[in-house]
Amino acid sequence: MSDNQVKKRFDKPAMVFLIIPLIFFSLSVLFFIVGCCLEQPTSRGTIYSLIMLGSFALLGLDLFPGGIFAAIGLFRAARAKMTGFFVLGLIEVTVAVILLFLVAYAVLVAGPGV
Repeated sequence: MSDNQVKKRFDKPAMVFLIIPLIFFSLSVLFFIVGCCLEQPTSRGTIYSLIMLGSFALLGLDLFPGGIFAAIGLFRAARAKMTGFFVLGLIEVTVAVILLFLVAYAVLVAGPGV
């Protein structure tokens, strides 16, 4: 390798670990938007219910396994000095932790009735 060529560090598993939670989150938001658009026309029918169930399932996958994948990808990106993916991983882990606390609050504090 000559002096003019700079070897760029590249870690494909870090990219995969960071892209998977992003796909889960994007699909859950897309399904939620489609479900909200179908709420009135279908009168909360079967199609609406299935799409919203898919949205919540993808959000659950984004929170728990996706948060773990994002943390692994964050550490791998930091080790490979991939700045853009490090920032993406930092954002994903932060959002996963915030969403996890919001879900825990909704289930444990706001959910139980008297």
